[in-house]
Amino acid sequence: MFTNTRSNKIISASQDGSPPAHKGRRARHLAAWLTPLALLGGVATLSAGCSTSSTTPKAATAVAPTVHEYMTILTGGMIKRKGWPKFTPSDITVPKGATVVLTIVSYDDGAAPLPSGMTYNNVTGGTETVDGKAVTTVANSNLSHTFTIASLGLNAPIPVSPGAGANGELQPTTVVFTFKATKSGTFTFQCMAPCGSGPSGMGGAMMTNGYMKGTLTVA
Repeated sequence: MFTNTRSNKIISASQDGSPPAHKGRRARHLAAWLTPLALLGGVATLSAGCSTSSTTPKAATAVAPTVHEYMTILTGGMIKRKGWPKFTPSDITVPKGATVVLTIVSYDDGAAPLPSGMTYNNVTGGTETVDGKAVTTVANSNLSHTFTIASLGLNAPIPVSPGAGANGELQPTTVVFTFKATKSGTFTFQCMAPCGSGPSGMGGAMMTNGYMKGTLTVA
């Protein structure tokens, strides 16, 4: 009778949904262990989320651009103004820091040798090719024009063109002058070979903007 009564009480306690006393103690002990573990896990997650990389990204290195500019030298006969050769265009603009590849196509087959003591037949401030061949100087007797910016130390000698071809058309010579635009400002370029008018050949087109004189703007 005693045993049955106790057994009934235990069964009754299980059926009404209330945990037995010893199960309640185990649950409380388990909760006591899990709570600090959960907190530790949260701290670890927070630390991982807030961590920062010790590697500092490197700044991208700016690459200086290369720009291509094109000019033509026309003869006075081509523009119906005898004795007035002409750079066209006569004004060019390039970005500061750029490597400038300036292609000059000249149709002038007339020579304009430099006076004694002048050295504008030498390439300075850059590199030059004439019809694809690298040169450092042009023979004075074969000099027709120059592209010169004295204030920047730039000089590109331009040789006489081949003249008329078999079909009678003028054959150009092509000069490619490559230099670095390192200084901002507006600079005057001009031909230093005496290809103009007057006793010295230094007048007329030589001294006139839009002909053998123009501007290079570096901005």
